[in-house]
Amino acid sequence: MTRSKKPVFTFETFAGLTTSLLALLLVVLPAVTLVTGCGNQVTVKGDDSQLVSKDVTKGGREAIYPDDKPSEPDGKVVYEKLSCAECHGTNGKGVSGKSAIDLTSPEYGHKQKPIDQYMFLAFGKDGVKHPTTLADISSQKTWNLVYYVRSLSAPLLDAKEYAKVTAVYGANCAVCHGPKGYGDGPLNKYNVLEPNPANFQNYKRFYDRTDDILWDHIANGIKWEGMPNFLGKEDKAKEVKFDEAYIWKLVAYVRAFHSTNKQIAEANIGSPTVGAPIDNTKKNANAEDAKPAEDKPADAKPEEAKPQGETK
Repeated sequence: MTRSKKPVFTFETFAGLTTSLLALLLVVLPAVTLVTGCGNQVTVKGDDSQLVSKDVTKGGREAIYPDDKPSEPDGKVVYEKLSCAECHGTNGKGVSGKSAIDLTSPEYGHKQKPIDQYMFLAFGKDGVKHPTTLADISSQKTWNLVYYVRSLSAPLLDAKEYAKVTAVYGANCAVCHGPKGYGDGPLNKYNVLEPNPANFQNYKRFYDRTDDILWDHIANGIKWEGMPNFLGKEDKAKEVKFDEAYIWKLVAYVRAFHSTNKQIAEANIGSPTVGAPIDNTKKNANAEDAKPAEDKPADAKPEEAKPQGETK
């Protein structure tokens, strides 16, 4: 009894089929294209100015978060260029008969969310007569203005104070939150903590927090998330007592992850080069030496997390 042989597909057979299929496609595709190309053409109405314009790309009333840390010095330039002082005064205390808001008041500033301030400046608020910014400046410049206004009620840490708080942060906070605030400290290696420690670099999260909320979280902790309370405790190694005033310094330190007091861009309102980086080498070779100490804390690097601080 003989068995029928199964067909054997060799490489040569497969190559021949592939070649035949490609040849068929080369014949069919041009014919299909010719037939479908005879249909009705689609005409796009409008000229280039209607198709490519600010109205097309600016979007709706949604927040556009900054591509870089907002700059308080650049925000001050915006404050001056947009003539904010006409109503709010050069110092932010308000001009009688024009604004009753004292932008320098900590009680006022600590209750303001950065995202709410941005939305108000960018789009306005129903029932409130106030100019909006996006017709004159970019969203990044609006964020610069927001953080300059915030600095009027919450002054930035100077370089010396920033360095001191950095050491305390490194000993007590970086072990969970990481030296640069990404929530990647040694205790959270491989994301073992649940929930993960807060990522201070997450703009969307922290721009939706008031300073009062940050103070409360640091002072009283968040028990259900594993965040310890610090109010009333002491770091003996650093000779620091976490009283109410020092908690506010930690709030300012956390906010330093969200903005910079270093000038990072020109703020020529209406200029086609708004946002272009400054070339200090062309202005003054010694400009860096002439900068005040307050221009540098945002660049200071927290030391690596070392849980040497003794708390009680």
